Amino acid sequence: MLYQTIVDFYLKSIQSGNILPGEKLPSLRQTSDQFDVSLSTTVEAYRRLELYGYAVVKDRSGYFACLPKLHDEVMTAAKEFKSKISNLSHMDEILDIFGQSQNPDFAPFAIGNPELSKVPFRLLNRNLSKAIKQEPQSHGHYLFGHGLLELRQVLSRWIRPWIGMNSPQNILITNGCLEAINLALSVECEPGDIVAIESPCYYGLLHAIHHHKLKALEIKTDPGEGLNPEAFETMARTHKIKVLISSANGQNPLGFTMSDERKKEILKICEKYEIRLIEDDLYGELCFTKIRPKSYKYFDQNSIVTYCSSFSKFLAPGVRIGWCIPAQKTEKYLRHKLSLNLSTSSLTQYMFYHILKNEDLLAVGKNFAQYYQNNIQIYSSVIQNQLEERVHMTRPNGSYFIWMKVNGLKSIPMFEKAKKHKLSFMPGPLLSATRQFDSYIRISCASEFTDERNHQLQKLCSLLKA
Repeated sequence: MLYQTIVDFYLKSIQSGNILPGEKLPSLRQTSDQFDVSLSTTVEAYRRLELYGYAVVKDRSGYFACLPKLHDEVMTAAKEFKSKISNLSHMDEILDIFGQSQNPDFAPFAIGNPELSKVPFRLLNRNLSKAIKQEPQSHGHYLFGHGLLELRQVLSRWIRPWIGMNSPQNILITNGCLEAINLALSVECEPGDIVAIESPCYYGLLHAIHHHKLKALEIKTDPGEGLNPEAFETMARTHKIKVLISSANGQNPLGFTMSDERKKEILKICEKYEIRLIEDDLYGELCFTKIRPKSYKYFDQNSIVTYCSSFSKFLAPGVRIGWCIPAQKTEKYLRHKLSLNLSTSSLTQYMFYHILKNEDLLAVGKNFAQYYQNNIQIYSSVIQNQLEERVHMTRPNGSYFIWMKVNGLKSIPMFEKAKKHKLSFMPGPLLSATRQFDSYIRISCASEFTDERNHQLQKLCSLLKA
């Protein structure tokens, strides 16, 4: 689409400060000549900028640059929040949403799949070819145990800036991050144990807790700053918590990145009450900071953190390469891994060895993060313009989700209503073990904002405010 080139140019110029808010944009004719496009294409580009909140038209004066006007109020933790033990699962409803995600006719606002057009297929295929040429028999045998040693060696060096020094011998290669978390739960817990979780949280964690016959305890979590230390310590003082699962960087669905000080504070509470911490660092590469933020593991001096992550969200979800770094010895983790699936794909392990050896993956993650940050701004602006004072949204500094509260909304009945229009979103109660957050929903902003996506989002907003 020709107009998108113009839109991207002005978005970057305004966001970077090269064009200041209030500054007059070139005339339609000037921009048409500059980009060698028709006047109608330029009109569409400027209309888009206005829709996204980056331009305003003044009568007889033309278009002027501006920044999107989002609601001044910063979203805080839900006032009616309840912390109580639960083992509720939402699997039937999640399976329904998974089914919708496979239907191309549905708007992809529910599931957190990365934007397909942004996946670096050339990079992946180039290194897959290297793996096949240099290890032609790689897919003819199992890589039992920890996984490919060469992969663990380069992986250990790559993650060192944000987790600290760690031996390749401590790394266990898994089928994605969720398998790593499931391994940690199966080793660190016994049926009936209490697992503390951020609230709201990723629905997959709720299913994992339920699957292992554990009990979830939701901890009040600030949308901007993360897990509330005071609330966590209160629960630790009154309940025998075995494990805390926490995602400190680009948390799903709130998008916050916790400060290093708060991470240390949470660790101190865990140490004080002898609580193990399972760290889900899946979105660390998608934080909107200049430097990839540090993990809990980096500050762990007493070996209580089991670190879990993968390449799924910023590189390729389909190859299923993740890893687990247990807090202490790995023998029990290996036994559980063998009982599940023997080993992770040999060919893709060789492929990722070549990727980490030859490619700048932090640059790949940064490109994704910049794309998602821009998308979140656009989606937020459209939603704000449509719902105005009825909506309160998070201001994520990582991942690609918007968590929002719509006054008066009943999200589960609305979800059923939206299905009839082939519109999908994640109702808030499905991200809570106790089905809180009835007036909240999560919107995925991963998909490229095309004409079709704009139409679908505005249609969804019309339903939400009906």
